[in-house]
Amino acid sequence: MDFLLNELSLQGQFDSTDSFLKSLPCTVKCIELIHQNANMPIYKTEDFYKCSITQDMKLCDLKNYQISDELLQFKIKLDNEIYEEPVWDTDPYHDIEQKFFWDGEDVSATSLAEAVARKGALLSFFLDEFRDCVLNICKNEEKHDIVSVHSPQYLTEQYGKLLNVDRKTWLLLRYEGSRIDCSLLEDKYGADILEKNEFKELVSTLDKFVRRESWEAIAIDDGLEYKKYSPENEEKNWFSGGKYKGKTIMKFRYSKVMRCFGYRKGDRFRILRIERDHKISDNG
Repeated sequence: MDFLLNELSLQGQFDSTDSFLKSLPCTVKCIELIHQNANMPIYKTEDFYKCSITQDMKLCDLKNYQISDELLQFKIKLDNEIYEEPVWDTDPYHDIEQKFFWDGEDVSATSLAEAVARKGALLSFFLDEFRDCVLNICKNEEKHDIVSVHSPQYLTEQYGKLLNVDRKTWLLLRYEGSRIDCSLLEDKYGADILEKNEFKELVSTLDKFVRRESWEAIAIDDGLEYKKYSPENEEKNWFSGGKYKGKTIMKFRYSKVMRCFGYRKGDRFRILRIERDHKISDNG
């Protein structure tokens, strides 16, 4: 399967160059995931650098634009992508004489048509029409569904297995900026110990945890059973030792016997360990 940069997702829609640059982390993270995890190329048009980011500025004009150090790294990574091969339009898979339509618009000889021919997916910049969705492309009387990816969350949701994304990375991306923080999840007691159906149960419960409107709502949710971990004594304390000293360890359920342990910091719950058999919970 191939990924293609979607040139139609850059139509000069940004109010300023800075707003475009601030939108880049999502796109750059997707590029990194595709290259690093699967070593897959990303195809683009030969003149992709001519795409408009504002009404009067193109990608190639960024070379003369003063950029903060914070955003410079994203520009460099984007440059490494758009000015490098492979390109698809010098030898397209699809017949450019054929007509392809999307939402009533003729998209022949674009990455949308090429994605149909390659059975690939689009990597799109921030534009509502292309943001994390499935596009229905018509060729003659045939209909083809093409995935348009903008965020790394959607990328891993759709292609995590293809890209060899490990479960912890998948969780980190899915819950980035939410109430759940998986960055401290220990490998020994992490998501990799779970069977496929158990992992699905975990994700379903974490989604529920995130959706709750407040911590008060979480506390009274009978399904979650969110409460303090209270071992009988220090000997049976799963979190004894200096590493977790001073932390108020909490736990919640994601099945009849399985539990998540961690602690709250600010408005986020930092998951530390996952329990499968309830033996720890039997003692606290």
